[in-house]
Amino acid sequence: MLRAPLRTADRCRHWIPGAVLTCLFFGAVLVQAGEHPVPMALPGEGAPWTRIAEARQHRALEAETKSRALMGLKNAAGSGLDKGTPNMERYDVGFYDLVIGLNTTTKILSGTTTIRAQVVGADLATMDLDLDLNMYVPEARAGGVSLVYSRLGSLLTLTLDRTYATGEIVEVEVDYYGNPSGDDFGWEIYGGEALVWTLSEPFGAREWWPCKDLNTDKADSVALHVTVDADMVVASNGTLDQVTIPAPGKRTYHWTERYPVATYLISITAYPYATFSDNYVSATGDTMPLDYFVFPDQLANAQAGYAVVAPMITAFAELFGEYPFLAEKYGHAQFLWGGGMEHQTCSSLYYNSYSEELIAHELAHQWFGDLITCADFGHIWLNEGFATWSEALWIEKSLGAQEYRDAMYDARYLGPGTIFVENPNNFHTIFDFNLSYQKASWVPHMLRRVVGEAGFAEALDLWRATYAFSGATTEDFQGVFESVSGLNLQPFFQQWIYGEYYPAYQMSWRTVPEAGQTRVMVKIEQTQANTGLFTMPLDLRITTDAGTTTTVVQNSQAAQWYDVLVSGNVLNVQLDPDGWVLCTVADGGVSEVPQTVGGPMTLRDNVPNPFNPATNIRFELAAETDVRLDIHDVSGRLVKKLVAEFMAPGDHQARWDGTDNAGRAVASGTYFIRLQGAGLAQVRPLTLVR
Repeated sequence: MLRAPLRTADRCRHWIPGAVLTCLFFGAVLVQAGEHPVPMALPGEGAPWTRIAEARQHRALEAETKSRALMGLKNAAGSGLDKGTPNMERYDVGFYDLVIGLNTTTKILSGTTTIRAQVVGADLATMDLDLDLNMYVPEARAGGVSLVYSRLGSLLTLTLDRTYATGEIVEVEVDYYGNPSGDDFGWEIYGGEALVWTLSEPFGAREWWPCKDLNTDKADSVALHVTVDADMVVASNGTLDQVTIPAPGKRTYHWTERYPVATYLISITAYPYATFSDNYVSATGDTMPLDYFVFPDQLANAQAGYAVVAPMITAFAELFGEYPFLAEKYGHAQFLWGGGMEHQTCSSLYYNSYSEELIAHELAHQWFGDLITCADFGHIWLNEGFATWSEALWIEKSLGAQEYRDAMYDARYLGPGTIFVENPNNFHTIFDFNLSYQKASWVPHMLRRVVGEAGFAEALDLWRATYAFSGATTEDFQGVFESVSGLNLQPFFQQWIYGEYYPAYQMSWRTVPEAGQTRVMVKIEQTQANTGLFTMPLDLRITTDAGTTTTVVQNSQAAQWYDVLVSGNVLNVQLDPDGWVLCTVADGGVSEVPQTVGGPMTLRDNVPNPFNPATNIRFELAAETDVRLDIHDVSGRLVKKLVAEFMAPGDHQARWDGTDNAGRAVASGTYFIRLQGAGLAQVRPLTLVR
């Protein structure tokens, strides 16, 4: 954990755990293993690249400091961190009430936490909680009775006043105190004034309050009553209900988070903050406050830098759905930690960073991480991958499509390791910069192309509707996208989440004149040697002197041929020209076409074309073979299966009536016939006009 403002030398001295990353601050060049150096925002360059450089820098700092924070828990015993105990599965927390006093002189936190839970398993006679040993427990109570308890590492086990039956509500109170100074709790000084902050991801809530520290059990609500010196202001989750004066020279801030919340997303920061507010107005006209808690010497900078938040929420709400905590607020609290942390409704941000990408990253977490939380930190990509991708999405919204592609290119990682964190107790891997942030951001980017823009938006709607305010896994996410798209996405998730590396494509092509048109024969080979074959849709763009045609081809083999008929003389053929796949593409030059091309299988023009309501699709086979004939839309999505059988040689035809596999009429537009057989694939466009 970084305990002071980062100086230039500090930034360059640190290494990112689990990543080969060197920061050359003055040259602003970041080098990843396996890639050529990519210059980023060299002095005098334009704003887009400067923003992208800042974005990578804040992600790198965040990954590093979160990874270092975990080292403080390396020797923690007890509940097993990410998995809890069997006893914890027997109760469901409904409410936490935290009464906390902060003494910045002695650096002692004293408090009482009340936990209200319902028994959901077998009868409950004991209750396991997480609380680090540096916090002392003078007493715990339930039902007005002082409880016997035991401690083992970070596990606190209370023997309850009686046995509680399934369905009953149990309420316990735990008094505790101590110095929770560690990598998840900060006692610091800024500008001569005391500063207190918390950052509990992933397992740090137990450092400063007793809880069931699991993502799968979100409390329905949390109340925080924080007493500090009278000159301090406390920022926290939810709504500030009131400020009271418990004693001369003291103030108590009463915050309540009324939406379900994971323990690691609960936070407090305290400092003599300057505060200001803005407003966000939803699409339905609801007004929500945007509350900012900033260091006084940063007030002017913050007022200018945070002005982007309201339009950014509007942009994200268009795709992600309405801001999840609209009845409360959103805001920022400044602290000295390098990077940011997406505390629910009030993100903590590095005190002098106003990078739009940092702001976008933590804001996007309100949907991806806060509203829906990874069920355990093996699936952290659902949080960090989407937040990193959302930075590029904001660049697209504010600067354009090319800048979006530039940002995604900068997030490429072509090295080893799986995005899925196989052992979340191996602390370096949860916040691996290259995998959990960079490569993981390519998963939503690629899915956007695989299922199409409309399907992607529909799937995100269903994802939110199904798993809002709960925890979810990669398998849950895959199931949602499969149900919406109708695609089998098992190969996609297996190769990108649980597999390593990336496809390396080599493309070669040649042309043959045919009846006033040009037949382009393209060979795509997968040449990667360090992993298996990838199954992916690929954009094939053919530019002629008569125009440009982009066809989506399905690729899954070590070597595959594709035929495309176009008009005009071919000027260029490009594979994945817009960078929708995390891959490399090599130019194989002019290809020698195998003797079989154009011999065993020929896809003829469909008649009529354009058509309405139906058309006949003709093809010729020189020998018996397994044949598949499908209709795809312009995004590559399968629309209709027409033929899937072993067929004899000769002339054949199939009829398409302009409906999909469910028998529903499809819209007017361009579609593609795809014929597969004899190890070949041929593609032709056809046009439906309603």
